[in-house]
Amino acid sequence: MARRSLKERFLDKVFPEPNSGCWLWTGGVTSCGYGTIKIDYVTKTTHRTSYRLFKGEINDGLLVLHKCDTPCCVNPDHLFLGTAKENSDDMIRKNRKFITRGELSGNAKLKEADVIRIRAMSQYKNIELAKMFNVSDAIISRIRSHKRWAHLK
Repeated sequence: MARRSLKERFLDKVFPEPNSGCWLWTGGVTSCGYGTIKIDYVTKTTHRTSYRLFKGEINDGLLVLHKCDTPCCVNPDHLFLGTAKENSDDMIRKNRKFITRGELSGNAKLKEADVIRIRAMSQYKNIELAKMFNVSDAIISRIRSHKRWAHLK
């Protein structure tokens, strides 16, 4: 039995969505929703793979952007090349800029209520609070000086 081409393997995992025109990737996806495919034992993103299969090579330093803003879309008609700045400008223009801060940040160890309590507990030293809240004393110092969690008053 002949080995299937990359294009055949790729198209087997595509579902054309009739309303939007998106080609939705039905295979594996990243935590951000971008499709993935293994090519020669290396995991690649499917929107870049689609661009290469249907439109051509991608020059160094260029990203593959989505007109439709659907991360799992691999329709080559919905994809275009751009720089990181153009990608950022596109995101802002389409109101997709979302800044995670505070407890919404994936790195946050504290809740907003903890930060408010830390700032109110002026009788304690930074090192004591650090032990209570299981963070470094440097973090406590930054919280107290409003260099961290600055959005909380």
